Amino acid sequence: MKQELINTYNSIKNLNLPIKVPSNTFNVNFIEGAFIEILGKQDKKYKVIIKNLDTNKIVHDTIINNNMWTRTNIKYFVRWEIKVYDLSINELVFEHQYNPEGKRVYIHLDSDAIGDTLAWFPYVFEFKKQHKCDVIVSTFKNEWFKDLYPELEFVNPGDSVPNLYAMYGIGWFYNGEDDNKTFDSQRIPCDFKPLSLQKTATKILNLNHKEIKPLINFLDTGRPIKEKYVVIAPHASAHAKYWNYPGGWQKIIDILNEKGYKVMMITHEPLNDKWHDSKLGGTLLNVIDETGNFSIEKRMNQIKHAEAFIGVGSGLSWLAWAINTPVVMISGFSESYTEFEDCERVSTPEGNCTGCFNREWLNPGDWEWCPDHKDTPRQFECTKSIKPSQVLTSIQNILHF
Repeated sequence: MKQELINTYNSIKNLNLPIKVPSNTFNVNFIEGAFIEILGKQDKKYKVIIKNLDTNKIVHDTIINNNMWTRTNIKYFVRWEIKVYDLSINELVFEHQYNPEGKRVYIHLDSDAIGDTLAWFPYVFEFKKQHKCDVIVSTFKNEWFKDLYPELEFVNPGDSVPNLYAMYGIGWFYNGEDDNKTFDSQRIPCDFKPLSLQKTATKILNLNHKEIKPLINFLDTGRPIKEKYVVIAPHASAHAKYWNYPGGWQKIIDILNEKGYKVMMITHEPLNDKWHDSKLGGTLLNVIDETGNFSIEKRMNQIKHAEAFIGVGSGLSWLAWAINTPVVMISGFSESYTEFEDCERVSTPEGNCTGCFNREWLNPGDWEWCPDHKDTPRQFECTKSIKPSQVLTSIQNILHF
């Protein structure tokens, strides 16, 4: 029997049959772009065509060999189609259309700001619902959401996430060291500055836009005081965001006190600090001083039990909106659509300069940033022109006094 096998082997060997090389394999993913890799020992050239199925436009067209890869520069959501042609026979040998259903998709929020996080997070869950995929998400505030969104898998920023079909980043992306701070068209399909903040997420993820509030998990420890009160948060990260009408805040505080409301000030920036107080027209009087370095959970509880929240374009205003406390938003540096719709918005009177935030890059290193009128009598005209009577009207729409 052994000799028969040896004879058979030698007979086959003498035929000099060609050794069959396994076919090359094609690996596809959509991790920050449409990616295809061709692996294997068959020495071949391939033409790769990647098309946007919604526009029917070819976005990427290249030739690669086996054991090479290629990908698109575009990293935001596109419904891609990948086709591969074997140039030795001029035939289509592989094709794949984007379909994340049942697959793992990683979405990361690239900002740790309170407002950005609250604005963008709801659309991570919307993406999961629309595409019926398994979504992994990272934010810098995972503890706010994790228990209330069990359908999502949470990881920390920077963690390794294996076995992904697709990945998207949500953020305000600029072109490197570009002095003009133009937006990165490979990471978002349009300039984000003229849009509402939430549309940053819907544009990158290609979702229909509607205002959505996130669910936030925090410990409700009950009312901080027995009396009726209104929370104010007059400070912000740039002078342009302030309400710069001289003495405006004190006028509102005095009226609220007259109407029987306590006024609680909750900013991180301290009261009775000369520099910070100067941005508010002087030290605010007759307020409950809760300023200072307190936990965000305490701030949530203070806001939750308030009759109303009065603030500017800052993260605490977004927090009040998300917690469903009625918000009076005072802003002139941004257009009325920029923040959230569910609020009493107090905007710059017609005829005055406004909306620079939606036109220009806000330089975070320039506290006195005012791109149109810096160092002139019209600096911060947008909010200097907002009168206390306008703010009071919005407050009355909420408190009905």
